[in-house]
Amino acid sequence: YIADQELSDRMSRYIIAFCYASMALLRGSSLGQDGGQGQALVDRGILTKEELDHMHQHPCWQPQWILDVIRAIVVEAHKVPDGKGIVVDENNKIHGQFVRCFDNGIKKLNDMIGDCVRTRASGLPASYDAITMTSFFTFFILASFVWSASICWMTPIIIAAASMVIMLLIVMGSKLVDPFGLDKVDIPMEAFCATVEAQVNAIDERAKDGTILRFATGGVGKVKRSGKKLTSTVTIPKLR
Repeated sequence: YIADQELSDRMSRYIIAFCYASMALLRGSSLGQDGGQGQALVDRGILTKEELDHMHQHPCWQPQWILDVIRAIVVEAHKVPDGKGIVVDENNKIHGQFVRCFDNGIKKLNDMIGDCVRTRASGLPASYDAITMTSFFTFFILASFVWSASICWMTPIIIAAASMVIMLLIVMGSKLVDPFGLDKVDIPMEAFCATVEAQVNAIDERAKDGTILRFATGGVGKVKRSGKKLTSTVTIPKLR
């Protein structure tokens, strides 16, 4: 929706950086720290060294900083006249709807970050693990005495199998409290970020070569009907 090529490229870069900044924030880190993916983004041309240093040297929620820049890009595109910023001229009736669409999208991203931070910060009470493990050992120690009277030599086997399953569930539950970490049961955030980056790059490539516009305007891919009526190749069953 942004016709200005420079502003459009900058928007795409910051959308990709937003994903990685969100991942770093939810892991209690930042893009400028080790493992924060910041240097990798600079190497791939997503961020400049100056942008990364500024975010790292000025303490803030980096996703919010990026959203501020994205909002500023939308404002700058809105200022460019004759449809060279936003794809429609400012006198067009839907011009304001484009700006509102951008603003609503930024608002949703802002709300999403707040929800994710709230999820990470809520956690469990400090005494949760202690109470759970105390209950776990108390139950199985007492159960081994009670069950031994009826199942005899099978008691150790039953106790071992049941305790392993319950211990697995307890550990998994504790790990899932923070779904943004690096455990195997956590959300694969690196894969999500890589997917977003690949899709944004694909969208940019389609926009630059003009293929989508040619298809939309009928420049390529015209259907040759040869005077015959088009018929469906799918048979829809009749309702009874």
